[in-house]
Formats: sequence, C-alpha cells, structure tokens
Amino acid sequence: MNTEAGFIEHHMMRHVRGNAGIGELWTIALPMVISSTFDVLVMFIGRMFLSRVDSLQMAAMMTGGLTCFTASTFFIGMISYSGAIIAHLYGAGRKKDCSRMLTQAVMLAMVAYPMVLCLIPVGLGSFSWAGHSARQIALESRFFIISMVFTSFFSLLRVPFAAFFSGIGATSRIMFANFAGLASNVIISYILVFGKFGFPKLEITGAAIAISISSAVNLAALAFFYFRRKNISEFGIVKSFVFNRLLMGRLIRFGFPSGLEFFINLSAFTAMVTMFHSYGENMAAAVTIVYNWDMIAFLPMVGLQISVITLVGQNLGRKNEAGAIRATYSGLKLNFLFSGFMLMLFLCLPKMLVGFFRPEVITEEWNKVAGMAVPMLMMMSIYPVSDGVFIVFSGAIRGAGDTAWAMAASGICHWGGTLYTFILTHRLRFEPVTAWNLFLLIFPVLSLVFWLRFRSGRWKGKNVIPPEEALALTDLEPTPATPLE
Repeated sequence: MNTEAGFIEHHMMRHVRGNAGIGELWTIALPMVISSTFDVLVMFIGRMFLSRVDSLQMAAMMTGGLTCFTASTFFIGMISYSGAIIAHLYGAGRKKDCSRMLTQAVMLAMVAYPMVLCLIPVGLGSFSWAGHSARQIALESRFFIISMVFTSFFSLLRVPFAAFFSGIGATSRIMFANFAGLASNVIISYILVFGKFGFPKLEITGAAIAISISSAVNLAALAFFYFRRKNISEFGIVKSFVFNRLLMGRLIRFGFPSGLEFFINLSAFTAMVTMFHSYGENMAAAVTIVYNWDMIAFLPMVGLQISVITLVGQNLGRKNEAGAIRATYSGLKLNFLFSGFMLMLFLCLPKMLVGFFRPEVITEEWNKVAGMAVPMLMMMSIYPVSDGVFIVFSGAIRGAGDTAWAMAASGICHWGGTLYTFILTHRLRFEPVTAWNLFLLIFPVLSLVFWLRFRSGRWKGKNVIPPEEALALTDLEPTPATPLE
C-alpha cells in the first residue's frame, strides 16, 4: 500500500516540481489570478450596486465600459507586449534592458492617449447602430465619455508598469496595486452611486467616477513599487529614461499584431454581445448578468495567461524550448482545475448566482430577466473550459513571438463568429436563449485552432529581443539576472 501511495505521489509531484513545472508557474500565476479577480470585482461591484438602482443602468454600464475598453484595446495590447519582451530579456540576464523597455512602453502610452480620445464619436455612434433604446443610449453615453477621458488615461499608463513586474515574475506587486484600486473603488462607488455621507446620488455617473479614481490609485501603487531604491539600483532605472530605437522597434514589431489581435477580438466580442441587446431591455439585463459571471470565469484565466507568457518568455530567453513547452502544459493543467470548478458552479448554482443581481423590489420584469439568465448561465458552463484552452495556447504562442499568426487566426475566428451571431439574432431571429446557446459553440472551435498551431511547433524560432551586441552599441548594459526575493 505504501509503495502504491509513493508511486502515485511521485507521479503527481513530477508535474509540480522542476523548471517550468506547475509549482514554478503557480508562484507567478497565483498573484496574477488574484490580481485579475480584483479587476473583475471593480466592474462586478459597480454593476451590482447599479442593479439595486435600475437594471437598465447596470446594462448601460456594461456596454459603455466595454465600448471604452474596446477603443483602447489596440494600444493596451501593443504596450502590454512589453511584458513578454521583458521576460525574454530577464531570462537572458539583461536586467538593465528591462527598465529601458518599460520607458519605451510609457512613451507609447503617452502617444496613444490622444488617439484613443479621437474614437469617442465612433463609440457614441455604435450605441445607436446597435438599436439600443433612447434611455439606454443616454446612460451608456454618460458612462462611456467619463471612462474615455479619465479611466483610459490612467489605464494606458498603468499597463507598462504591470507588464514590467509580470515580465520579471514579481507579480505580487501587481496584486497589491490591484487590491488598492479595488478597495478605493468599493468605497467611492458605494458613496457616489447611492449618495451616502452627504454626497449627491450620482448612480451611473458615480460608478464611472469611482472606476477612474481606482485606476489612478492602481497606477500610483505600481509606480511606488517601481521607483523603490532597490529596484532603481538593480535595474539601472536612473539611466533608463531615454528613447531606444531597437527596443521600440521590437515593441512595435511584435506588439502591433498583438494589439491588433486584442482589438479585433474584443471589438468582435463586444459586437456579438451588443447584438443580443437588440432583443430588448430584459434581454440586455439578462446578458449583462451572465456577462458579469463570465468575467469572473475569464479574467482570472487572463492572469494565468500572463504567467504562461512570462515563463515561456523567460525560458526562451535562456534558449530552453523544452522549458517553454512544459510551462505551457503546466498552465493547461492549472486551467482545467479552475475552469472545471467554474463549470460545476454554473451548472449547479445558476439561480443563486443570478440572484446576486436581484433588485430590492421584485417586479414582473425581473422575473422575465431571471427566466432568461438562468438557462443562459447554465449553458455558459462550456465557456470556461474551451476558452481556457484558447487562453493558455494563445499565451504561449504570443509569448514566443508568433504574434502575426495569432492575430490573423484569432481575427478570422472572432469576426467569423460575429457574422454567425448576426445571422442567429438578426436574420434567423431565433429565440433569445436559443440564439445564446448556439452562439457559445464558437469558443470550442477557437481553442482547437490554437491547440493545433501549438502542436505543430511553427511558433518556434522567433527572435523577440535584439542581439546583445546591437544593444551594447546603444549603451544598454546587460547584467546577470538574480532570483527575486
């Protein structure tokens, strides 16, 4: 019996121990998963507060916020790829180059902000194009404008610092910064949405202001960690504030497809979700409830994806392809644990989960909303598993530098899915719940495409970082990497 138990323990622990095993990945992933959960809760709590006021305001916050995020996703995706490059540099032992890369990312963020503001008229016009009611358009426009002007500014500047800490594996700093943002959001949102402690009752406007302030708090916390004395010395930050053509060139070369992929994917997903709002306000509220729980399932897996990108990048920076492959499959195993839990949650407790958004006064309208949301959430159970597979393999492929293929494949799949959703909702006019169930079949196809690409090995051999000799000519001084304390 002891021999059998020892064999089982040995078999299990071989997946955990060693370079790029589950243990090493988990050390990086846990703070990122928690950080992503904090990000989800910022939006989740705001929508939950608004559901106590008016279900339409809750729906307007979702569409307004999603449209704002979509407008900045191209630049966020491009800038965030600095994390993958930093991971390669850190794995190669070139730590002072890491701080130089952050400087390039901050410069790019400052250039991006005015371009994002130019998209405000497009976003406002999209609400009318989607066929929303006049009252919903007024609410979501208010939330959208505040978010575009203020939240997007702090979010763009926050990305380079978060990418730096994820790239070097110091993900606990991101976790603490996100917690500070969440705590400030809960307090300010409660005060402004409901008009507490003498403040006016601002409802959806208050929710928008609270998110903007929490983004600023998050940025301030990350900057505090970055400019600590030990970090300044270790990464040569004092001499890092210069434009570097080679590093900026790599960021644009690999980050451009990554950013475009992010924009294409989210704009397609936003279009898909918005199409369901054309069924009326009750369906809009039901979709918002389901989408909130979808974010609970999705964003923690984004934290896992960032960790896979980091460990794949660090191993490839050390010229260790076997370690990069093992890191990917370690991520897949962790994903199955989390997504399996979410699958059971959605299948077994849908009424309880929908009930979190129940208004104080139960109306016939709410009963109609809940009647659609419960079966939609149950069917949503296939999403965490299938999308989790996509997230892990796409993270590995992008971390290796195969960003152009990822952009093309993901764009074709997502916009093909958008056309499919349009046919379901606007041409065939299926019943709302039936259309939703058929819509979810898109995601297993997406995961299959990326798994096949990873299995083919065609993502290997990309040169993500410039040669050390070339950087030496621009006064970038490589230094050996040391383990983080």
